[in-house]
Amino acid sequence: MVKRTRLAPWKMRSLLSTSSAGSRQSVAPDIGRSEEHSMMDILLLALGFGFFALAIGYTYVCERL
Repeated sequence: MVKRTRLAPWKMRSLLSTSSAGSRQSVAPDIGRSEEHSMMDILLLALGFGFFALAIGYTYVCERL
C-alpha cells in the first residue's frame, strides 16, 4: 500500500525506487533524455539573450524619443 503524500512526481519516483531495497531496476542512463535537456538549455539561453537585447534596444529607442 502506497501512502498518499503531496510530493512532486520526481520526488515520488525516487522515493518509490529507493523503498524497494531488494529489487533493483534498470540503471542504464537515458541518453536521449540528456540530449533533449541540453538542447532545451541552449534554446532558453538564446531566448534569454534575445529578450535582453530586445530590452536594451527598446530602452535606447525610448530614450531617443
